[in-house]
Amino acid sequence: MKRSVFILLFYFLALNSAVLPGTADSLFYEYNLFSSQVAYGQFDSAYHSGEKLMTYPGVTAYSKWFYPKFAEVIIKVVGDTSHGITPSQINDRFLTFRNHDPQNTLSYLVQEAFILDKYYDMPFEKIYPLYESALKLKGGVDDVILQRISEKASRADLKDTNTILNILDIYTYLLEKYPGAGKWGEMISDLAGSEQGLIKLRQRLLTFKPESLSNIWALISLFIEKENYKDAVPLLKRLTFEVPGEIKYWKAYTFCSEKMKDDENSLIGYLSLIKLDSTVKEYYFNAGVLFEKKDNYQAAVKYFKKASEVGKGWGRALFYEGLVYENSARGCGKLEFDDKCVYQLAYERYLNALGYDPSMTELQNKLKKLKNICPNRQTLLPKDINQETRLSRVVTVTTGLK
Repeated sequence: MKRSVFILLFYFLALNSAVLPGTADSLFYEYNLFSSQVAYGQFDSAYHSGEKLMTYPGVTAYSKWFYPKFAEVIIKVVGDTSHGITPSQINDRFLTFRNHDPQNTLSYLVQEAFILDKYYDMPFEKIYPLYESALKLKGGVDDVILQRISEKASRADLKDTNTILNILDIYTYLLEKYPGAGKWGEMISDLAGSEQGLIKLRQRLLTFKPESLSNIWALISLFIEKENYKDAVPLLKRLTFEVPGEIKYWKAYTFCSEKMKDDENSLIGYLSLIKLDSTVKEYYFNAGVLFEKKDNYQAAVKYFKKASEVGKGWGRALFYEGLVYENSARGCGKLEFDDKCVYQLAYERYLNALGYDPSMTELQNKLKKLKNICPNRQTLLPKDINQETRLSRVVTVTTGLK
C-alpha cells in the first residue's frame, strides 16, 4: 500500500514538472512558483518568474494578485543594476498593470513615479504627469506627493504656463499648511521673480483654478500688503461665504472694510467675529462704536456693556457707554427731567470707568460738570409717582435692559 502511494506521488510530481510551456498547466505551475518565491522573500527569483509570467496571455486571470505583487517585487529589485531594468521597461510594465488591473491604478501611478524619481532621477517633465494623475485620483491632496512634486519642480526649468500655475498652487497649499517651513515661500519667490509678477501669477491661477482657496487667500494677503483693499474685499466676501467658520477670513474682511470706511460691512464683520470668538472685548467695543454712529444708542449701550463684562470691568468700555448717554441727552438741546436722568446714567458710568481705570484722569472734569446737571434727591421723592415713572421710562428706552 505504501509503495502504491509513493508511486502515485512520484508520478504526479513528474507530470507537473513536465508541463509544456504556454499551456494552462504551465501557467499554473509558473504562477505557483512565483507566489512561493514572493512568500519566502526570494525577490530576485520572483522577478525573473514574474517577467516570464508577463508573456503568458492567461495571466490576466490572476491579475488581482499577480500585478500588485509583481509591482512590489520590481520595487525590491530595481536598485540592483545586475537586473538591467531600464526606465522604458518600468513604463511598459506599469502601463500593463494599470490596463489589466484598473482597480489599483492609483498605487501603480505612485509606484512608477517613485521608481523613476528615486532610482533613475528622471527629469520633472517625465515624472510630473504621473504624480499629477495620482493626485487627481486622490482628490488633489496628498502631502507626500505634493512635497515631492515641489522639491522636483524647484530644480526644474518650468516653461509651460499651466504647469507653472499648478506648481504655484502646490507651493501655496504647502506654505499655508506648514508655515514654519520657510522653503515653500522661497520657492514661490523664485517661481514668480518679483512681487508684481507673483500678483499676476496668482490672478492667472484664480482664473485657471478658481476653486483654490489657498491661492485666493494668498492673493488677498498680497493686496492687503499693497494696501489695495478694494480688490481684496470681493475675494474676502467669497471666502467668508464659502468658509464662514474661518476666523482669519473675517478678521481680514473687517480690517479691509474699516480701511475703506465701510461702516456697514465693518459691523457685519465684528458681529461675525463675536459669534466665532466671544472672548475678545474689542469686538464688542468696536461694534458698539459702529452702532452709535448709526444712532442706534440702545444697541451701542448693549455692546459697550458686554465689552466691559468680557473685559472684567473695562474702563474704556464704561467710558464710551457713558458717552452714549451724555451725547444722546445733549442732542435733545434742552434740560428737562428726562434729560437730567440720562445725564445721571452718564455720570454713573464715568464714575465706574474711573474706578476700574484711575489713569483716565480726563473723566474728573466730566464728572464735575455732570454733577451739577444730574437730578438731586429732592426731585426723586417717592411721593412724586409721575417723576419715578418718567425715570423708569428713560432708563428702559435708553438702555434696553427692561
